[in-house]
Amino acid sequence: MKKTVLYIIDNLSGIGGAELMMIAPFKEIHDHYNIILVTLEPINFFEKNSFVGDKQYCLEMKGKKDIFSSVRKLKRIIKENDVTLVHSFLYWSVLVARLACGKKTAHVFSLATMMTEHIYKHKWYSGYTQLIDRLTYEKNQVVISPSNEVLMDFDKSIGIKGKSKVLYNFVRDDFFKNQIEYSLSLNQLKLVAVGNIKEVKNYQILIDALQILHNLPISVDIYGLGDLKESQKKQIIENNLAIKLKGSHDKIYEVLPQYDVFVMSSFLEGFGISAAEAMTLGLPLLLSDIKALKEITQGNALFFNPYDAQSLADRIISIFNKKENLKAFSEKGKIIAKENFRKEKYVGGLLGLYAEVFGNHKKVNK
Repeated sequence: MKKTVLYIIDNLSGIGGAELMMIAPFKEIHDHYNIILVTLEPINFFEKNSFVGDKQYCLEMKGKKDIFSSVRKLKRIIKENDVTLVHSFLYWSVLVARLACGKKTAHVFSLATMMTEHIYKHKWYSGYTQLIDRLTYEKNQVVISPSNEVLMDFDKSIGIKGKSKVLYNFVRDDFFKNQIEYSLSLNQLKLVAVGNIKEVKNYQILIDALQILHNLPISVDIYGLGDLKESQKKQIIENNLAIKLKGSHDKIYEVLPQYDVFVMSSFLEGFGISAAEAMTLGLPLLLSDIKALKEITQGNALFFNPYDAQSLADRIISIFNKKENLKAFSEKGKIIAKENFRKEKYVGGLLGLYAEVFGNHKKVNK
């Protein structure tokens, strides 16, 4: 008889990184475990009959005041379904799962981002989130992190108490199926960036760098949701810069091969899935010189200072003047992706961890 794993996440209003890492492996995991899916909020993108699993529940959590009623509901679900292990994603779902599992039910939780910057700062309740994490995180809980950098950040902020594992995010098979034989465009340079328009993505440096290089046939297309600031739009128009917002694209793996170089200018990344996807396709990478991006690419990219537009401009002009061996970056990138970002490697690591956690938990509770 199969044991049961319960997955819990805030909601399923769309597919972000955490949602994808949770849902995409369900088919393979269901071969080994029964699957129960729980959301805090009643937002669910699954169409009828598209859910690969056994049961779905919603805790109907309408605000932070409903935390303890949600904990009681989750405890009941765990008991009624004889749940073997709970795997939680995102801060509030992790908290509810911790309180519901206690020491009786094995609990794994996945980090999705740099907690110090994205969760413990910039919100009115920021001082409480870190304290709550410290008070509710116990040695029997297991941490999964998408990179060593994210895990080190959590350790610095909270302190690793028990087992932890770095499990790189996977890249969808579509990117592997659409890999390219790289060649650079003649007499122009087409850059592409993928990521929603947010301060942390640091798109201002792309605008400033193209302004420095405004006399050259260099363009940047940005794929993602959101809009630039009015001051940024004005700067683009007044300097006639070849920067376009392209919106979101459901099949970005079909679009990226039209470009010469992928650029990511973020101040901060926990993993950088769009960079991993571009590298999988075979695009050379032009990236912020930050630790997470160096880690996932194994240094196989051209790096620039994300606080210095001239640093980025210098890298771009070096590419434009064909001083970089971009084909070598492309070929090595595809090898790195095959070795590290295949879905089957992620699922295998997850299943191995589940078996280990369940075995250890059973010994402790004998």
